[in-house]
Amino acid sequence: MKNMKNKKVLISITDRHESNGENSGAELITVGTLRGWGDNYSIKYTEQDSSMKSSVTTLKVENKSRVIMTRTGEYSTELIIEQDKRHNCHYNTPYGELMMGVFARSVHSKMNPDGGELRFLYTIDFNSGLASVNELKVTVKEVKDHVPLS
Repeated sequence: MKNMKNKKVLISITDRHESNGENSGAELITVGTLRGWGDNYSIKYTEQDSSMKSSVTTLKVENKSRVIMTRTGEYSTELIIEQDKRHNCHYNTPYGELMMGVFARSVHSKMNPDGGELRFLYTIDFNSGLASVNELKVTVKEVKDHVPLS
């Protein structure tokens, strides 16, 4: 990865879901880190939702077309979102483990040393039945040193 130093960044995440004909979404603004840029980089932040119990999420981008989303904590996951490919992925919760299919319809990434945007559209299925259509938009902007990490 280029520029292996972690940079403090402001991260804005917009998450949209469609399931059974109903739309829902969430927005999060938090501080995290950006490591690398260009075709290969990672974004890391602590979840703010109380149901996630301060889990840490990492979005690792490879070759602008593959995103590996890992979450550590009580809800641990590893989702592989790769342009035009389906992956079987694990989702662990305090109530048990699930296996689901993840298919990426599109992955768009533009990241430079000062920040940028990552956007991906993907579906989730269980037992080959469509469960939801999801879109995640992540905007990253470098934070100047006078802003403390929380």
